[in-house]
Amino acid sequence: MNQYPISPSTYDRKTIEKNRRNQMKALYFKLCSLLPPQSSKEIGSMSDQLGEAAMYINELQERLEVLKQKRNYLKVHKSVSSSFSFRGECESNAAGGGPNQPSSLEVHANGSTLDVVLVTGVEHRFMFKEIIRILTEEGADVANAALSVLDGTVFHNVYSEIGGSGLEIGGARIFERLKKFVASEN
Repeated sequence: MNQYPISPSTYDRKTIEKNRRNQMKALYFKLCSLLPPQSSKEIGSMSDQLGEAAMYINELQERLEVLKQKRNYLKVHKSVSSSFSFRGECESNAAGGGPNQPSSLEVHANGSTLDVVLVTGVEHRFMFKEIIRILTEEGADVANAALSVLDGTVFHNVYSEIGGSGLEIGGARIFERLKKFVASEN
């Protein structure tokens, strides 16, 4: 017979330890399933995979920090120059407008959106495509454009997006180019 019989407390400790190991194994597999697929087909040891998981978590934390900084920069930048407008009038001596009815040019910016509104006489309908050409030359992406005619007046509306951090400078440059163009056509 066995001199040292197994006591119930020893049995409980073995069961508890076995359950703990099974629970750790399940958590380990759950952690490994959250990692991106590896390019190599080899499955390393548990300590290697845990090391990779730690590196991946650190990379995610660094990426999150960079994204937070970028978000904060964009929030500050947007609040500093979130909106501005330029307005100008150019004398129009065309038959439809008359000398007392100037062409009107407005450029409004809000966030990364740039809205151009040009009001002219009917004889200046071709200016529409020139506005779009100038905007695309300046790096703006035209999102929507419309031309309306009402009682001999033409409304040119172009909505575009400008990327980059110099929206206010870019908007001023676009306004000056459009103003010169409109003045030369009148």
